[in-house]
Amino acid sequence: MNETPPRMPVRSEATGWAPRGSSPADILTRGWGTGLIRGGLAFVVMAALGQAVAFAVTLAQATGVSAGTAAKLGWLYFGWFHHAAVTTRLTSVEGGEAVTANVGLAMMLGTFLAIAILYRGGRAVADRAGGGVGARVLHGIKVAPAYAIPAFVVSGLVSIDIPIPRNGLIAGSLQLGPWDLSWFVFPLLIAAAAGAAGGLRSGRYELLSHDPWGRRTAGVIAGGLRMFVLGLVLSFVGLLVLAAIRPGATRTYFETVTGPPTEQAPMNIAHHVLLLPNQSLWVLVPAMGGCDGLSGGGVSATFLCYSKIPTTVSVSPGGLTSGTPVVQADFAKAPSGYFLFLLVPALSVVLGGRYAAKRRAQLRWEAVGMGAASGVVFAALVAVGSWLASLSAGLSPTGGVPANASVLIGPGVLAAGLLALVWGVVGGALGAWLAGRKFPPRARLSGPSSLSRWRTEDAAQQSRGPG
Repeated sequence: MNETPPRMPVRSEATGWAPRGSSPADILTRGWGTGLIRGGLAFVVMAALGQAVAFAVTLAQATGVSAGTAAKLGWLYFGWFHHAAVTTRLTSVEGGEAVTANVGLAMMLGTFLAIAILYRGGRAVADRAGGGVGARVLHGIKVAPAYAIPAFVVSGLVSIDIPIPRNGLIAGSLQLGPWDLSWFVFPLLIAAAAGAAGGLRSGRYELLSHDPWGRRTAGVIAGGLRMFVLGLVLSFVGLLVLAAIRPGATRTYFETVTGPPTEQAPMNIAHHVLLLPNQSLWVLVPAMGGCDGLSGGGVSATFLCYSKIPTTVSVSPGGLTSGTPVVQADFAKAPSGYFLFLLVPALSVVLGGRYAAKRRAQLRWEAVGMGAASGVVFAALVAVGSWLASLSAGLSPTGGVPANASVLIGPGVLAAGLLALVWGVVGGALGAWLAGRKFPPRARLSGPSSLSRWRTEDAAQQSRGPG
């Protein structure tokens, strides 16, 4: 009896091997082992990072904090990497009525590290499970359950009530309520998004083979991501330049951070480092013409934009009727030199659009369209990043605060997204047009295959590092 020889995989110019098709059963069953391992590993790494920060800070303070208290603080840091809620009970050092708030915060340097680990994990799952680009995206998401479920379980089993370190403004404690859903939902969403991005990266060659829409999609995503990263980096650079120009203000800031009580200086410095991406977003949004401010609870106020910047700020303990500190500030219009910060979004979107066009476009009109579409990706990233960079608080009713009041401090999320959309579409189209002026206005009838060029460019990009 003749036996049919096994089919050999078909060699593909783009990938080396043609991607395997995936049935619904394959998508549901493949990759879970790798996903559980990589998601669990990411959880262990981020939990260990929280412990490392907590123990390093407490050891530097030398205030006799117990190892158990430091470990509990380390678990709170894990939540602070994901914008998970921590119950904060504040009272004034002078006494008075307490204020209780469920405070959400993302120390985004830790968030970005978690995203990077989960991205690589999602890519590893997709590489192992195989399939088309859509299947690989779904496979990448399989790192999320093993990352989020342990976080939720630990948050439900651990009882935390840590006194706020001694200072001259407030007293109170940090508490973790049992089975808070934010400790599951936010890690799950972050892990799913990062894993999906890793899965998409795993299927990039198959995506590129679907010409022209796959090639254009890859260019648009790359351009929008480049805009966002450049915006954060250039915002930080702009702050460094401002610090060099105004050394007096910089000296005052560091004196405040390292001043009495001096034992709090290591914690303040560690927190500032972890919040550097937050700081960049708090600069990027006003640089685009938006504002940082406070909204919610019947209050709406801005404190950083071109029309209003703080000149002096003072913080004093709350009075007898309020447990929160009193912040007083004087404001003025931004000096003309501050408008140089407009260069931050301008350079970011133009260079991002240029990158999208040079990376994937082949025609002049196509380049402009891809640059403009990159601005849509940029806007989505800025909106999500602005929410992560903000501090959210759900306040309990007390002393004039309405019941169930919710307050957001930071960049206005909706305004930031809309501004980024305008900047990204216009600037991205301009950058792509500048890059595509030498591109042909219409497709050539014949010519060398573009797949080899894409593969060569990707190999060169990988040799230079992530971009």
